[in-house]
Amino acid sequence: MANVRPFRGLRYTNQIGGGLTDVICPPYDVISLPEQRALASRSPFNAIQLELPEGRSEGRYRTAATLLTKWQQDGILRRDNTPCYYITRHRFLHETETFERWGLTAAVMIEDYDQKVILPHEYTRSQAKEDRYQLMAACNTNLSPVMSLYHDPSSHIRQTMRQATTESPSFVASYGQDDELTVWVDDSSKLDTAIQETLRDAPLFIADGHHRYETALRHRDATRERAKGWSEQDAFNYVMMTLIDFDDPGLLVLPYHRALQNVDPQILTSVWSQLLDIFDLTNVSSPSMTPYRLEEIVRTQPGLSLGLINQSDREVYLLTLKSHPKPHKPLAIDDALGSSEGWILHSAVLEPIFGSSTSENIVYEHDPQEAWDGVFGGQLQMAFFLKPFPMELFRSVVSIGQRLPPKSTFFHPKLATGLVFNPLSGKL
Repeated sequence: MANVRPFRGLRYTNQIGGGLTDVICPPYDVISLPEQRALASRSPFNAIQLELPEGRSEGRYRTAATLLTKWQQDGILRRDNTPCYYITRHRFLHETETFERWGLTAAVMIEDYDQKVILPHEYTRSQAKEDRYQLMAACNTNLSPVMSLYHDPSSHIRQTMRQATTESPSFVASYGQDDELTVWVDDSSKLDTAIQETLRDAPLFIADGHHRYETALRHRDATRERAKGWSEQDAFNYVMMTLIDFDDPGLLVLPYHRALQNVDPQILTSVWSQLLDIFDLTNVSSPSMTPYRLEEIVRTQPGLSLGLINQSDREVYLLTLKSHPKPHKPLAIDDALGSSEGWILHSAVLEPIFGSSTSENIVYEHDPQEAWDGVFGGQLQMAFFLKPFPMELFRSVVSIGQRLPPKSTFFHPKLATGLVFNPLSGKL
């Protein structure tokens, strides 16, 4: 089903005056303004200047495009002569455990969602897509990859990648404080055969980067309309993806917590009423309670459970689904998503009261400490701590065409920007 191909990536050369550590950056949507400036100060060639150009006017997109052209003219970036796959081993520390996640960066033919080849799991926001589209149109390049998942029960691709990485890597870079990225550039037919044999009947699941994918779809359609003719091998028909096996031991999914802010007291009373009709509350406050301890309690609790930090009484609770809940509208517990705490909270509490998931009263926070500090610091009124979304449920729900509640998954760590770019001109 998925058409996965090697491509002629655009990569940094040794003209940057050092390794890749100082020129790679996280994707645009997780970078604060102080981080943006810190990254730019590390190197005049840091990819942040392309991925997230400074300014508010539309001129910032032209600035990024001009810089991208100049770096190629000056030999800072050079396009590979032959199509390649880019294999990445990402070693990272989470809490006290070291993980190792393997990714395969390739060009994937863009397909409309109704073809059921590329499967989304969430809805997107038009403002973010417009920003990414203007940047893509100006640069005519995929600057950062879409993260997608595939199912390979025989581990054919993983085994072939490991064989390809017995040679010395093309480069190694640090990413953050404790992360190490090792990349091999591979143009062998052996890896291509494994990919084609494994993915020819399999869909790809978008894990992170829905806005980038839908932007690439729009860019493809616009380019086709302008072109007098086009062929399947034209680069604009593809989008750069980093593919990760569902069974990769390093595929780490963290929870996305929810919080409420600036809610009228009467509406907050309605929230409490809804919660008490659906959940049993157990006070788990203690002097030793921390946000990380609460995450652990929620994660290890059997059944449908979530945590609650409440500003008004400064208490911490465990919420457990009642055996006979009484929501204000029927709960489809038998639905595929019925075993998801996030879905129950969203459909039975938040959506009936606040409507759209983009309500300014709802905050999504993956950092438990920030949610904790927000409540006890007075900026947030309550925060709900959720379990990580199970990958088995993710795959089964998305396979049948359902979308998850907003911000259901936080795949950690984010893919780096700057290891390779994908020009959309010419052939793959």
